[in-house]
Amino acid sequence: MLKISSKVLNYVQGKDLCFVVDIEKIPINCDCCNTILKTPVTKSLIETEVEDKELYDTYEYKGVKVFVLKDLKIVGDMNVYQKAKIPFTEPRFGIKGIIAQ
Repeated sequence: MLKISSKVLNYVQGKDLCFVVDIEKIPINCDCCNTILKTPVTKSLIETEVEDKELYDTYEYKGVKVFVLKDLKIVGDMNVYQKAKIPFTEPRFGIKGIIAQ
């Protein structure tokens, strides 16, 4: 089940925005190991900017679409929320209920 917080809904409605959840790969190199940390990252885009829509599963909540990369695993209810806002910057968003494998 998908939920989007009211603060996020107020921001995106009327702007024709959607959310895209991708994988961000962060290399970790230290003396003991070399690995790549995979973490989900949420972006807000205009729907026409989403490329390769066949790579995503599409969900919708109150007219707002959320595209989730098929490589991600849904482990519970998905909840899109707004992260703490830094003054003079665009809002940043996160999603709960999804992990990168």
